[in-house]
Amino acid sequence: MGPQKLEVIIPGGQRRSIRLPEDAQNIIFADALEAQGLPLNMRCGGRGLCRGCMVEFRDGDSSESFRACQRKTAELPASATNLFIPENSWRDHSLHGVSVFEIHTSADLQPSHRIGFGLALDIGTTTIAGALWDFSNNHCLAHNSRPNPQARYGDNVVSRINFAMDRESGPADLQRSLVRDGLQPMLKALCAQGGVNPGSIVCATASGNPTMLHTLAGESLAGLAKYPFKPTFLGQRTLQSIEAGFKEDFELVLLTGLGPFVGADVAVGALASGMLEEEGPILLIDFGTNGEILLKTADGYLATATAAGPAFEGGRLACGAAARAGVISSLRRRDGQWRWTLSRSSEEEPVGISGAAYVDFLAAGANDGLLDHFGRFNRQSLEVHERKDGEDSDWAIAVSEKTYITEADVAELLQAKAAIGGGVLTLMEKAGIEAGDLRKVLVAGGFGYHLDPAHAMRVGLLPDVPLDRIDIVGNASLGGACLLLNDGIADKLQPLLDQCEVVELNQEPSFEDHFTDCLLLEEMDL
Repeated sequence: MGPQKLEVIIPGGQRRSIRLPEDAQNIIFADALEAQGLPLNMRCGGRGLCRGCMVEFRDGDSSESFRACQRKTAELPASATNLFIPENSWRDHSLHGVSVFEIHTSADLQPSHRIGFGLALDIGTTTIAGALWDFSNNHCLAHNSRPNPQARYGDNVVSRINFAMDRESGPADLQRSLVRDGLQPMLKALCAQGGVNPGSIVCATASGNPTMLHTLAGESLAGLAKYPFKPTFLGQRTLQSIEAGFKEDFELVLLTGLGPFVGADVAVGALASGMLEEEGPILLIDFGTNGEILLKTADGYLATATAAGPAFEGGRLACGAAARAGVISSLRRRDGQWRWTLSRSSEEEPVGISGAAYVDFLAAGANDGLLDHFGRFNRQSLEVHERKDGEDSDWAIAVSEKTYITEADVAELLQAKAAIGGGVLTLMEKAGIEAGDLRKVLVAGGFGYHLDPAHAMRVGLLPDVPLDRIDIVGNASLGGACLLLNDGIADKLQPLLDQCEVVELNQEPSFEDHFTDCLLLEEMDL
């Protein structure tokens, strides 16, 4: 019989007293905690392949750490009553910058003929965001964001697809998790912020990559599981919200995607950013777990998706965290010392590092000789030390009292950088252009909100262009979903849909070479 009463310490030093019901004894401990409102970072889908759900029982001077996804509650010692959840294992519900968006369009946006309120949704692999609009005056009343609760089934689209294929209830589980545990609470929060009755919502638009929109619709993911990929739908689809599991009944419009892994998020992001109205060459990079790239030239559009993974959003990194209170949003190095800025003002020591700050670290570390071209630490530096975690060890550099960056973190970041950089190079090569030809580089996504473009160019994450050609546009996917709540705007997407060629990188012989080149940590001619 495992413990029934627990005193839980969560990041920030807060304490919560919980009681586990008797019928939770045969439940996986991570699930029992989530039922008590204590969600963990289940990035590998609960398969015990990562350390994202590590927790620690403390009893006097003794302690025991274990993966919460690998033990049932009944298997825990009955005497254990004090549970500590590390920052890296905590799945928070307050993100900074993810729901910030800009809208650049020459369209004349008039108040809608509808009566009531509209909801715009961006369904990202790692995060979800929403905005509430008043149709009477075309005014945004509130915006909100939070982690995608499907992360418990894996931290990328491939793991979610595998989950859906491995069990009969997979698609329903993904839909239920997304709506019940993510979108429904966010809808409630938005309405509370805007002073609106949830029953007054009359329609919603949803943007996202095809995998995410398939899970929202409860559709099979079999067509996305193997090549040649054949999603159940790519065009716009309309259903009633209650069919997806919402408590309220309103029209839910799933927006048009471009290809099996190039979704509505980048398509409507091109609309919101003004890309469709400007002369090319223009490059749009929507940073996320499923990185999407769109290149506009005089001949049309090239689009692709690349498996960047969750590193840019803090995933799989020792002290990685989404931007929120207490998390470092930017790093600077002065006189051999690290200086940081937090996502939100706090007098406490940092408790995590955001993806953008990791890019700052790469740039500063390369400039100061802490890192070589392969991302390995300079063992001669006094800042580099060996850090042990049980039987595991790695070389690390301390950023603050509670945060550090390991050599394994850098390797993960370079893989993500190479995925984006390799994709950009492949599209530009197909279009016959070079970095200097780009009139503008648009950076979209919550990661880009805190990104220092100069540092991103220094490490080869962005093309080497003059800084004034780089435009940080925030969550363009959410901005596009907001625009498409308006009448007559959908027609502006048609030229993109007609002229876009989707490039599958695994079918491009040059991508592997570009990817390998981009693994190096040095200034590159992207």
